[in-house]
Amino acid sequence: MNQQRPSVIRTTTRAASGGAVVVVALLALMFFKGIGGGTPTDGTSKESDANPPLASADPTVTPKIIPDEEPVPVAEAPGGLTQDEQAALSGPTLGILIDERSFLLEVPADSRSVFRPASMERLVELAAKTTGDTNGIRVRILQRETARPSAMQNLTRALEATGIRENAIYVPLEFVP
Repeated sequence: MNQQRPSVIRTTTRAASGGAVVVVALLALMFFKGIGGGTPTDGTSKESDANPPLASADPTVTPKIIPDEEPVPVAEAPGGLTQDEQAALSGPTLGILIDERSFLLEVPADSRSVFRPASMERLVELAAKTTGDTNGIRVRILQRETARPSAMQNLTRALEATGIRENAIYVPLEFVP
């Protein structure tokens, strides 16, 4: 006698397997997309998608960089500081972003920071004017994945030459996108 499964059981097994695959796919789609898929607002956003939030301590946030191409009128305030430099020195620490071999000054804004191009010499002058936080940190150096080690070494040497030692510099391990 031939011991084969009846065809009804074979088709039922295939249908159950196919149904399980469909259910798993739907659950995965709901998990990755999120239940509801909408926003709690009416669909209009007050923030522009062209201006992403910037990194302060969160490495997953993309900073906004003002390009060099647009000349920004620089108004010098008393003491030889621009408005951006005064804003950067408003806190106890100075934020610097290294991108390849260039340096950017972190300027705090309303809810996010903006990074402006600056020379290493000017950043060292500004760092000398910082007071430091309660931990003694005076400079916070952020890096992009494209940051060159030589740029970091040159900056730390220049800071040490002005009296800002390694223990007054904070370098997060995460890269800024």
